[in-house]
Amino acid sequence: MKSFLLALSFILFFTACGTKRQYFEPESIEAKLSYDEKLRSSIIDKNLNYAKLRNNQVLDTNGVIENFKLEKGYELLKYEAGEFVIADANGNLKIIDEAGEELYTHKFSAAVLSVALEGDDLALVLADNTLILANRSLGIKMSQALTPALAQDSRVVAPYFLSSIIVYPSLDGKLNIVDKSTQKIIRSVVVSSEDFFNNIIYFEIFHDKMIAATAKKIVVVSAENTYSLDEDIKNVDFADDFIFIFAKNGNIIKTDLTLQKLVEKKFKFAIYNESEIYNKHLYVFEKTGYLIKSDLNLENVKVYRLKGAVDEKAFMKEGRFYYSNKILDLL
Repeated sequence: MKSFLLALSFILFFTACGTKRQYFEPESIEAKLSYDEKLRSSIIDKNLNYAKLRNNQVLDTNGVIENFKLEKGYELLKYEAGEFVIADANGNLKIIDEAGEELYTHKFSAAVLSVALEGDDLALVLADNTLILANRSLGIKMSQALTPALAQDSRVVAPYFLSSIIVYPSLDGKLNIVDKSTQKIIRSVVVSSEDFFNNIIYFEIFHDKMIAATAKKIVVVSAENTYSLDEDIKNVDFADDFIFIFAKNGNIIKTDLTLQKLVEKKFKFAIYNESEIYNKHLYVFEKTGYLIKSDLNLENVKVYRLKGAVDEKAFMKEGRFYYSNKILDLL
């Protein structure tokens, strides 16, 4: 028995050594960058559009939202026209104005993960994969329970109001088209059909096309055609009629709107945390503390070392990069 345990320990040891994590090592580094400003508090959490600070303030595309702090246990889902939509893990949702007055409150059957507003209507996706259309005065207008998702990525895309329809990106990898007048699903587009972490993490409408991605697949849907590309996806960005896919294997892929690959650039072992297209350049934060800057053809690439950014919570919007409690203006 003792010999068996000894042999087993050797196997486990050498297996661990054989699967040792490898890290991104750029061929050259332009310089070491330091922050330009500091936040009053550090980032502790984020969703697709907002980052929460330790002092309960929130960052959006314009920086810190002044004169607003989250209630304990709540996160900000939407800030629009002077109204804050906040939700907790127990299904409670509130709409609060800038003076702190509650304009709407409701307890749903599960946590609200994303929301869109149009007038008094609210389109919501719940954690149990229920699609809701609610009205501040009239109550629940639609409640459609879909197949529960066993696990989901923390990035949950909000519904989208169009002229006569609402597009609900659901947790089971679908785009569900709801007719506003009948409150019925009239079409569902399957983006991906994985068992786990299959929610839509990216959604964009460009002219007559819908671009949507899960962690495993990206599709472009129009009235005439649907194009798809299988890829292990970390992030997606879109600019100038081109789609940029940040893959989990370290590749950055540029495609056209039919998802034909135009350029593919490999950054070996890179793990992408945040990305943004700003001022005709692509900026990517690699989690071991590097900022990658490139033109949109992925030709002129520069890599910078970020002091104190290794494994830090990060947020990148509108030409500013926030990590921990620091602010860096993009070059």
